Order: sequence, then structure tokens, then C-alpha cells
Amino acid sequence: MNTRKRNNRYISNQYNNHKRRKQSVLEIGMTGFLCTCNFHERGCITDAYKLLNLFANEESTSEINKEFEPSNTTNILDKKEINKSVENIEKDEDILTTLEREINELRTEQEMPLSARKFQVVDTGVKNMIFISSTFSNPLELVTKIVTKLDATKEQYTRYLLRLLPIEVTCKAYMDNIRIKANTLFEKYFAQEPKTFSIIFNRRSNNNIKREEIIKDLAEIILRKNPGNKADLKNPEIAVIVEVIRGICLLSIAPNYYKFKKYNLLEICRSTKNKIISNIEMTETTSEENKNDSDTIILNSCEIEESINEDESLDTQIEEKNDN
Repeated sequence: MNTRKRNNRYISNQYNNHKRRKQSVLEIGMTGFLCTCNFHERGCITDAYKLLNLFANEESTSEINKEFEPSNTTNILDKKEINKSVENIEKDEDILTTLEREINELRTEQEMPLSARKFQVVDTGVKNMIFISSTFSNPLELVTKIVTKLDATKEQYTRYLLRLLPIEVTCKAYMDNIRIKANTLFEKYFAQEPKTFSIIFNRRSNNNIKREEIIKDLAEIILRKNPGNKADLKNPEIAVIVEVIRGICLLSIAPNYYKFKKYNLLEICRSTKNKIISNIEMTETTSEENKNDSDTIILNSCEIEESINEDESLDTQIEEKNDN
């Protein structure tokens, strides 16, 4: 009887774990952050959670402080009165009630579905590639805040997390779906003012997407949004990153891509006076860029003009990294 109970428990637990893993999978329509690491996925997940929560909490607290700042026109409360009221509230609250409130918040967050959580790791099916789904409407704003501060302070916040990319669009890895989603995304960034751009294509566990086709189609969409858009190989204002993972395509917009070291957080923090990364980690970061399944392409005007009609003029560039 005991062995049967144990077997039943094992089967039920195995079924529940399989059900949980099935729920936390990269799906179409998710927005969030794409993280890369070198064989330290658990450490990368913890680094990503700490970093994103830190800067997200700073952003939320700053917004709250702005709401409670007294305006010049309507002097409802002075700063002294606000501080006194906050101190009185803190004195009136009991320690036990605050602890109970925090415990209840943690419980409710755990009971929430994956789609409603602020940050939730999901499985991509590819090693060293981690996707963290988020409820943030604009993940680019949060990543820009992170890389800007790291570039200014050179302070290292992560150890295993290498690259952090904001993913605004996830769709099926079919050209029709990619064209539709890219058309709406590029309207936001390329339609108003002419900008320099580059397109970077990475492919993992997928051989169905043809590099020439996707580069040509995305370049045409960008140039139709504004004829003044031009490609810049060395220093583009905006880099369009296309990540194809299995059957899902991820689109990312990365301003100042090469200035911020391709959004490699450890490379941003590295300086000549203070070497934060060890020699082993330095070799690992370079090996991460040279993966077997990744292809990097930046558009070239000559190659595009050969593949498009002679009447259309495209000023784009293509940079290609051959698979090792």
C-alpha cells in the first residue's frame, strides 16, 4: 500500500511539473526581455530578475513622488505637511500588520497567472537564451534606462547575464506575419523623422527563414515609412534586431546599439582602469557572439538594388557574420 501511494504521488507530481513547464513557454504576442548567458542559466535568471526589479521599482517610485509633489498653482500641502503625514502613518501602522500585508502581496503574486506577473521567465527551447515576459508596455524604455546608467557609472550589476534586449513584438516565423508586425512597429520609430538604421538578423534552431528575403522586405518597409531613412554601418541611430528562435520571430528596437556594446552589460561596464570581468568571462563573452546558429546581417545598398526592381532605390547596408 505504501509503495502504491508513493508511485501515485510521483506520477501526480510529475504531471503537475509537466503542466507547469508547458505553461511557461515562449508564445506569440509576448513582450519582454531576451537574455543571453554562457551555461549559467540559473544565475542569469536571478541577475535579470534583480536588475529589472531594481530599475522598475526606481521608475515606479519616481512616478509616485511626481504625483505627490505640490504644484505651483495649487498649494494643497507643503512638503513639511507631507512628511509629517507620512511619519504619522508609519507610527500608526503596527509591524505585524505590515508584515502580514507583505506576505499577502507575495502570495497573491504567486497565485497570479503568468501573463499577469510583472516579470516571468519562460522557456525558449534553446540553451543560453532566456526570455522574460513582462507586463511593461514599453520594455525599450526600461532597457534604455539600464544601459544608460551602466555606461555612465561603469558599475556592474550582473555576473552571468550578458546581453539584455527589449522585445516589443513576437510573432510566427513566417514572412507574412513578420511583414505585418514589422509594418506597425516601424511606424512608431521610422515614420516621423529620417534616421540611420541597420538590420541585424540572428537565427537559432530555424532554417526556414531566408536571410536575403527578410532583410530585403524589412528594408523596403523602413524606406517606405520615410524616404530619408538611410543605413549606417558604423554608427546607426536605430538597430532593428530580428531574432528567430525555432518557430517564433522576435523583433527588437535598439537605439545606439554599437555605442552600448551591442547591449552587452558586462562589456558596457568594462573599463581600462577597473577590469571587472575576469579573463575567463572575457573569453566567454566573445564566444557568445560567435554561435553556430546565429547570422548577423546589415544592409548594403548594392546588394539590395540587385534583388529589387531597377526603379526602386534603396540605401541600405548588409553586414553578415558567417557561422563558425
